[in-house]
Amino acid sequence: MRRSPALFAFFALPLAALVLAGCAARPAPRVTWLGDGVFKSPSVKDADAYCRNFGAPLRYLDPKAAARAPESEVTYRCD
Repeated sequence: MRRSPALFAFFALPLAALVLAGCAARPAPRVTWLGDGVFKSPSVKDADAYCRNFGAPLRYLDPKAAARAPESEVTYRCD
């Protein structure tokens, strides 16, 4: 039995469009992995939310910088 190209287009193209739309709608990650268990986030709030997902305590690598500017970029570990 031969498959019709029109039938393929009827099912495959809308499915491909939905997959692409779903990928494009995702928010950008707010956490960057720097290696060796060290992460970087654009704010203290994002860092806290990331570590809370795992139930791990948050440890800033530079706690004085995190306390001075809560809306600035921070580096940390989820221990």
